[in-house]
Amino acid sequence: MKYRLLSKHLRSGAAITIIAGSLISCTPLIHNHGYVFSQESLAKIETNKTNMQSVREIMGSPTTISSNNGMVYYYISSVFVNETYKKPREIDRRIAAIYFDQNDVVSDMGFYGLADGNIVAFIERRTSTSGKELSLLAQMFGNLGRFDGGQGGAPSAGGR
Repeated sequence: MKYRLLSKHLRSGAAITIIAGSLISCTPLIHNHGYVFSQESLAKIETNKTNMQSVREIMGSPTTISSNNGMVYYYISSVFVNETYKKPREIDRRIAAIYFDQNDVVSDMGFYGLADGNIVAFIERRTSTSGKELSLLAQMFGNLGRFDGGQGGAPSAGGR
C-alpha cells in the first residue's frame, strides 16, 4: 500500500516537472547587444558646438568609426530574441550616427532603427580549379611508396 502511494506521488511529481520544464524551455530569451543609450547623454551633444573629444567623454567609445566622407561615430544597440530551436532573431536596433566636420566638431546627428537597415545579399561564387578531388582513403594512402628513404633530393639517373 505504501509502495503504491509513493509511486503515485513520484509519477505526479515527474509529470509536473516535465510540464514545467517544457513551459520554461518555450519561453523566449531576450539579449541586449552593444551600446546602452542614455537620453541624457545624447541631449548633451550640440551641433556646431561639441567636439570629437567631448563626444567620447560624454558617450564613451563608439561601436564603430567611419571616415569615408568625413568622420562619423556610430553607437549601435541591438535586441535579439532567442526562441527554443530557432536561430536568434533581431527584433530591435538603434543607431546613433554623429557626424563631424573637418574641424572635428559635430556637424549633424542621425538616428536610425531596424526599419532603416538594408539587407545586403552577398553572392557566393566558387572558382573551379583544375585537378581531381581525392577521397579520404586516397588522401591517406596516396603518398605510400613515394618517399625517397631519407636521401633528400631527387633520385639520380644513370646509377652513379
